[in-house]
Amino acid sequence: MLLLFIVGMILSPEIKMKSMETSERLEQQKEEALKVRVTKGGETSEKEKELIAEISEIQQKKDDLEAELKKINTSLASAQARLWNVREERDQFEEANNQIIEHLKIKEDELSKSISSCQVESDVIKTWINFLEDTWVLQQSNTEIYEKQVNDELERHEDYFVNLAIQLLTTYQKELEPCINHIATFVVNLKNLSQRLEMTTGVDPEDSKVLSPRRNLEEEYLTYEAKIITTFSVVDNMKQQFYAQQGNITRKDEERVKELFDAIEKLRTHFEAIERPILEIENPPAKTEALPSEKKSDGTHSPPEKKSDGTTSPSTSVQGTNEFSKTETNEQPKSPSVKSDQALDHEAELAKLESEFGKVSTQDYSTDEIGDWEFDELEREFVSGSK
Repeated sequence: MLLLFIVGMILSPEIKMKSMETSERLEQQKEEALKVRVTKGGETSEKEKELIAEISEIQQKKDDLEAELKKINTSLASAQARLWNVREERDQFEEANNQIIEHLKIKEDELSKSISSCQVESDVIKTWINFLEDTWVLQQSNTEIYEKQVNDELERHEDYFVNLAIQLLTTYQKELEPCINHIATFVVNLKNLSQRLEMTTGVDPEDSKVLSPRRNLEEEYLTYEAKIITTFSVVDNMKQQFYAQQGNITRKDEERVKELFDAIEKLRTHFEAIERPILEIENPPAKTEALPSEKKSDGTHSPPEKKSDGTTSPSTSVQGTNEFSKTETNEQPKSPSVKSDQALDHEAELAKLESEFGKVSTQDYSTDEIGDWEFDELEREFVSGSK
């Protein structure tokens, strides 16, 4: 008992606390229930008002639907009348349709016959199309074979062309080097002979042993000069033909051809740098003696004039030396008989050279034609040499 009393004394405050909390919680729940009741009452009244309005609206719709039903009944009666009329029209249409079907069957038979004939024609056309396709394939294969052969031939002839150009340019280079060296040697020898002639101005030219070697040297000089100029002209035409036909084509050994053209161009520069002597064979001495005040002028070698197409003009080179040769011949006094004989000889040789140059210059040929002739001649020489 004592134990129970002690336990009761210990638990009594807690029990009081819990009872107070329970009473407070019950009060709160009661207040919340009252609030819910008030809220639900308000909501119920609002819903009642909404239902009353909805019922009145539905009643109005009912009246409208009854009025509309009357209209629908009237429309139904008229629709039934129209239905009867439509059925009569349908019967009439079926009769007409049967007649149309009979007519279409006849047309169908005719179209079947036409389709069968068109089918036969289609088979013929298909056969013809197959023939044309086979012919086209055969033609395409023949065209491809022909183009391949043409390309092979073109490549082979391009190789021939480049090899021919290399061989000719190599030959010209080998020939030009000694010729230009000979020209330089002739210039030195002619200068030495001119100095000897100046020292022997009082001697009769017919008795002098110097005139004959000078004439021979001048003739050999002109021969080598004409050969060099002609070779340069041919090389210019070859260069023009080579680069004119090149376009966008990349040839084999093209660098070798360019090297040969550059080497020949260096030889041309070396040749043009050589001072051209004054040749008595081109300019005969004048018959009148020179004035004492006139002095010998130093002539510089000017290269033969180039035309617009790269070729040189021999006639311009002859005219370019006339002034220098006149000053040299005027300084050498000779006897009248010797002067007249030599003048006649030189004038005859000059007229012969001018006539030859004139014959060449009067021909009105184009550069392309001349280049074609030269290449044809060179090709014939190459073919005959290869055989």
